[in-house]
Amino acid sequence: MSVTQAPVRVQLEWGAVGALDVLAQGPLPVTAVVVDVLSFSTAVTVAAERGTAVVPVPSSDPAVGREIAERLGATLAGRRGDGRVSLSPASLLRFDGELLVLPSPNGATISAALRGAGADVVAGSLRHAAAVARHAVARPGRILLVPAGERWPDGSLRPALEDLLGAGAIAAALRSGGAELSPEATAAAGLWTETPDPADAVRRSTSGRELDVRGFAEDVEIAVAIDASTVVPVLTDPEPAFRAERVA
Repeated sequence: MSVTQAPVRVQLEWGAVGALDVLAQGPLPVTAVVVDVLSFSTAVTVAAERGTAVVPVPSSDPAVGREIAERLGATLAGRRGDGRVSLSPASLLRFDGELLVLPSPNGATISAALRGAGADVVAGSLRHAAAVARHAVARPGRILLVPAGERWPDGSLRPALEDLLGAGAIAAALRSGGAELSPEATAAAGLWTETPDPADAVRRSTSGRELDVRGFAEDVEIAVAIDASTVVPVLTDPEPAFRAERVA
């Protein structure tokens, strides 16, 4: 039997497996905030800012995404750097389509798993952390922050600094609004408030340097534009897609 997190409003756990365990520990409703800063959550946010609905596909199999895109008459995101729209936030800055099918084996997979378990799912990032906190605190029930992390070559979860900072920024905003945080969420909030330059920390993180070396430094800069947006992408029906809700 798993040990439960502190029974407070704001909780935090890494990845799909951990988040589903916490989700099962208490009653619904739960607002689950999936934080995949580099780059799923940021890409979804940029698309939502432009009025595009994003259908997350929890698979990297091109055939799966192609079937969904053809059925919906939507644009299918390609591989980062192939000249099409993709998980690269920069590729979405000038995209004008109404519906985008976005395959992602990490952020989309977590989003689908949490939605399947009954949570209300939103995408969270540094780009709109304060808006996400305002959206979540206005909803009933618990708030579950889910830093996505990355993957080691063997498939195991690699905790990622940028996702912990993103979750921490949201947790800190929630705490400022009076929400009670679990120790896990409190630690993330503390990391955020005690990091002198969070944007530079993300740039110099393992994931940030990896994107820079691959020629995607602009994606990192878009991701570290802290609170540049008031748009919150919320996973809604029909055909589960992230759609924009603007928060005052």
